[in-house]
Amino acid sequence: MTTIAVDEPPAPHRIRRRSDLVRALLGLALIVLIVALADFGRNTTNDFERYLAARGPLSPAIFTTTTSFLAACVAALIPAWLVAHRIIRREGRALADAVLAATLACLGAYGIDRWISSTAAPHWLAQIITRPLPNEHTTALPLFIATVIAFISTIGFGDRSTLQAITWGGIFCYAAADQVGGRAALTGLMVTFVFGRAVANGYRFARGVLNDRPTGPAIAAALADAGLVPVACRWLGQSEGARRYEVRTGDGRRLAVHLLDRDLQTVGLLTHVYRRIRLRTPVESAIQLSLQRTVNQEALITYALRDAEIRTPRLVAVHELSGDTAMMAYELVVGRSLDEVGQDELTDELLTELWTTHRQLCRSQIAHRQLTGDSFVVDDVGRVWLRNLRNGAIAASQLQLRLDTAELLAVLALRFGARRTVQAGAAVLGPDVLGAALPLLQQVALARPTRLALRHSKGLLAELREQVLALHPQVARTEPAKLERLRPRTLMSVGAGGLAVYLVLYILSHERVNPVAVLAGSSPLWLLLAVAASVGTYLAAGLVLTSYVPEKLPFGSTLETQVAGSFVTLVAPSAVGGVALNTRFLQRQGIGSGPAIAAVSASQAVGFVLHIILIAVFGFLVGSSAGGHTHAPSTVIILILLALAIACNVVLAIPGLRRFAVARLRPFFAGTLPRLLDVAQNPRKMITGLGATISLSLLYALCLWASVHGLSAEFSHNHEAVGSIASFSYAGAVVVFLTAQAAGNLVPTPGGIGGVEVALIGALELSGVDASVAPAAVLLFRLITCYLRVLPGWAALVHLQRKGML
Repeated sequence: MTTIAVDEPPAPHRIRRRSDLVRALLGLALIVLIVALADFGRNTTNDFERYLAARGPLSPAIFTTTTSFLAACVAALIPAWLVAHRIIRREGRALADAVLAATLACLGAYGIDRWISSTAAPHWLAQIITRPLPNEHTTALPLFIATVIAFISTIGFGDRSTLQAITWGGIFCYAAADQVGGRAALTGLMVTFVFGRAVANGYRFARGVLNDRPTGPAIAAALADAGLVPVACRWLGQSEGARRYEVRTGDGRRLAVHLLDRDLQTVGLLTHVYRRIRLRTPVESAIQLSLQRTVNQEALITYALRDAEIRTPRLVAVHELSGDTAMMAYELVVGRSLDEVGQDELTDELLTELWTTHRQLCRSQIAHRQLTGDSFVVDDVGRVWLRNLRNGAIAASQLQLRLDTAELLAVLALRFGARRTVQAGAAVLGPDVLGAALPLLQQVALARPTRLALRHSKGLLAELREQVLALHPQVARTEPAKLERLRPRTLMSVGAGGLAVYLVLYILSHERVNPVAVLAGSSPLWLLLAVAASVGTYLAAGLVLTSYVPEKLPFGSTLETQVAGSFVTLVAPSAVGGVALNTRFLQRQGIGSGPAIAAVSASQAVGFVLHIILIAVFGFLVGSSAGGHTHAPSTVIILILLALAIACNVVLAIPGLRRFAVARLRPFFAGTLPRLLDVAQNPRKMITGLGATISLSLLYALCLWASVHGLSAEFSHNHEAVGSIASFSYAGAVVVFLTAQAAGNLVPTPGGIGGVEVALIGALELSGVDASVAPAAVLLFRLITCYLRVLPGWAALVHLQRKGML
């Protein structure tokens, strides 16, 4: 083949692939998950290993020994063959990288083993990652397995899939023989496999891998195989996860060549996965992890567009350059993207042409799903061409087509303005089509380039809605479509809730706290006092609500609403569910939305202020009392108040945080001051409201105090525990409850589950309650004030809904 002129920057000798970093980080996360699950299910794991140990003698020793020997030979000989193969091919640098990665894995596994066998490591970690032997423990991470895995993961097998399967099969057999023979723990083996892979991926990212990406000469050879005669090749850069070249052929044609690299597909993968989880399926396109599927998808959409006589660059060649790179060559369309067209060239004719192209897509039931400014090319004669077809769909649903319409509305409005865009769109598609797409005109449904551009035109979407509504007023009654499967706040709540539940179960399992045993072993009189205090909180909460409303409320229904709140707070964060429930109840009583929100906000604001005052007052009382541990809560109170003061100063000092805080708090406190002034004019309501707010906290503290003292008989065999219970004062219970409730509710979980339990246990232990008593007392307290109140709360909610009170 004739040598062609290639104009491209020098290829780097090594490249850092983001896919290696992603795999290394996922490996570390998986190790943490394995250890956490193994610790939580420690009894199950130990039972399984004891079962294997008991069945081990049933298998002949010669069988297990032979299996282990043969598997070790396979796991060692094939890497040795790979070494010889690399030496023959003079790939010494790749071999050196594999050896260094294996060395790091070996040293890391050895270091972890020495650390776990020392006194510095947590005892629970050694229990789950090793197995006891007569005089010692097994190795935490088997060095041979970790070393071989890191070596083969770094050096690779190329396209030898059979050899790869045999090697991994040998490693698994060797690990299974170690497990059955009692030479390794199940958790340790699982961690070893992931650890070896993580070390290899981390090393490859830090060191970089040899750059074997095909370049200009490889493109020329592939085009020649396709019957084309390239004479010049020029590098254009990288965008949309592809490397782009311009190639000139011998017959005068110009080609736009895209190289799709497998490792470039991982760029933005985590963001894509996040949006896939967060948004409903039609909104976010499917994740294409296979290079072959990506090529097939783009080629299919290209052929479908051309068959529908929609202008798109003609695909002239598709070729696989290597196992990780594919080439797609198009006829080059000389022109500029819509983003590059000058403002004086944005004519009405061009705008109509853009909308006409979209109309052709809709008629052919083809969704583009990436209608950004870069996806349109305007040629020298003003014709519009479509490109970036990788996310398209054939036989698209009406929802997908409307999503494209909404995207195009935003994209064109950024260049042409909202009024011109809507008028032209209505002329081409009709007002009904634009009106149908209006509920989907949300930032979350738009492509990332469009979302970024809209940050500089924040009022544009609202202006677009106004223009569409002017043509189609009946759309005003249509609510925005629910495109999000999960909101970011919901994802955070789910994650925090999962962690919280794990912490609670972890504490209960390790302290061997049984809810039934705790209830059965509690003193009846103290238990009765705790239940009475818990029931009294309903009465106090009802009085709080009625005190901030000038109108007379039916106290029975008000009290029932507070009972229903016990259920609502477990399906939504307590700061949200309770407020929404009380506001809805007031609205159903004929109180306007504004006054209802103001009344609930006023009660919340007063409760917040009194909460801080009670912490300071009872913290001083506890700190002033005698007794060894009673000074600890006072120190905690000081630290909390200082941290709160520092946080307020930071927010006030930084303009951005100050504006954010004002924007968040203004709706909450809007109308609060006038409502408080109205309440102040009625001394009876003011005294009732303040007294009920204070009583609410004191009753919860009384329940906690009774829960602790009710366990005296349960822990009568432990003199230290009994002494700590006897010295636990009611003032200390108030401080513990108020501080722990404030800290625990920072965790965005329904009812503060997890966060409140952990905070209460820690606060009780700081106040001097024995560590064996604190988990049981907290479990009893939460059973009475939270978990057991769910069923009556649900019944009250259903009853109020049937009566039309909610």
